[in-house]
Amino acid sequence: MQISKKSHYAHIITSYCYTLMLLMMIVTSLPFYLPEQSSPLLILCIKLVPLLLVLPGILSQQLRAHIWLCFIVLFYFTQSVVESFLSQGGSLDLFITALSVIIFCAAMMYVKWERALGKEF
Repeated sequence: MQISKKSHYAHIITSYCYTLMLLMMIVTSLPFYLPEQSSPLLILCIKLVPLLLVLPGILSQQLRAHIWLCFIVLFYFTQSVVESFLSQGGSLDLFITALSVIIFCAAMMYVKWERALGKEF
């Protein structure tokens, strides 16, 4: 398979999984997933703002945005792994863990293949 096709597929996978991660952060911020007396709006903002910072760059296929997405996703990975252990393997937490791994790998491969094609940061 050509590098340009691989790069295109990596960007598609990154974009879809990124969108799914945004949706999962919204779902896990619903009131019945949160402790009592917590502010769902504040928690939603804390969960979404880091991901939304790179949205324009992801949409315009900028390499730097994909690299930053990998750094940001590591925080979500860490949090979901901890939650998985605390909930003894809760399916939602395991799904977010797997999703963050897929985003990380797809975004890094996109950057690698785009750099091989000569695209600058």
